[in-house]
Amino acid sequence: MHVKITVFQKGFNYSQDGQGNRLVFHLQGCNMHCPWCANPEGIPTVPPIMVNKDKLLDTACPCGAVRNGELDRSFCEACKDRKCLDSQANLGLSTAGSDWDTDEMVKEAIKCKPMYFDSGGVTFTGGEPTMQFDALMDVYKKLKENGIHTAIETNGTSIRLKELLPFIDQLIIDLKHHDSEKQRAVTGVGNETTKANIEYALKEGKPVLVRIPLVNGFNADKADAEHFADYFESINAPNLSVELLSYHEFGKDKWQKCGMEYTVKDGRLKPGTVKMFEDIFKERGINTIRT
Repeated sequence: MHVKITVFQKGFNYSQDGQGNRLVFHLQGCNMHCPWCANPEGIPTVPPIMVNKDKLLDTACPCGAVRNGELDRSFCEACKDRKCLDSQANLGLSTAGSDWDTDEMVKEAIKCKPMYFDSGGVTFTGGEPTMQFDALMDVYKKLKENGIHTAIETNGTSIRLKELLPFIDQLIIDLKHHDSEKQRAVTGVGNETTKANIEYALKEGKPVLVRIPLVNGFNADKADAEHFADYFESINAPNLSVELLSYHEFGKDKWQKCGMEYTVKDGRLKPGTVKMFEDIFKERGINTIRT
């Protein structure tokens, strides 16, 4: 069976996307619109055209969408064939997305087996990988048939996530906010399903790493730390770990390249914020890790 899956980034990473050295596939599409996202090119379902202004020529688009060094994206919305991306000489317009056959992806993963040292394997992240659920399920089944350790990085909002769990060795879930409505107001999606998936996976005995992306003004004050701790304490289990991720602006330039506005104004954490969270979690007996 030939199943297509859209990837916008692929590479190896050590311990940041699951245990050991891992082949990491970033899948296209996300149901959230987190304004601090480091991979904004992975948010739209259709891979966006990215602009490199230093190399953008008016001749880059055969439809006349580029004028005086600026791309008029209203042309792109109606464009089906994207001929601007066909020319190898055009360095001003590009897209990160590409379609893979799932069998081709599995062959790549098998070929890379010698690279999976320290109990490594393959991780799917995003975007939000469960947006391409059926293709993802197909790949996971084939990876497990070939004895490859699997991990997923997900926002946990898919009601079908439990269907994947038998084929996932390591589950990494982002919990953006302890308050569902506050999360929904900023990201577009609440946390009810995420929490339900965390709790279900823990009951099934899966190792669960919950990651909290700490952003100043959103979820990073002492009251937030206490509320997060209340939740984790209520579900605490030996197979639960929590990791705190500090806000950064590594993907900020890509927002502009994608024609998207970066709206975070003061996201950097105040000194001592991470330690404050760690101390509160430790007092509550919550296993907190750093990678």
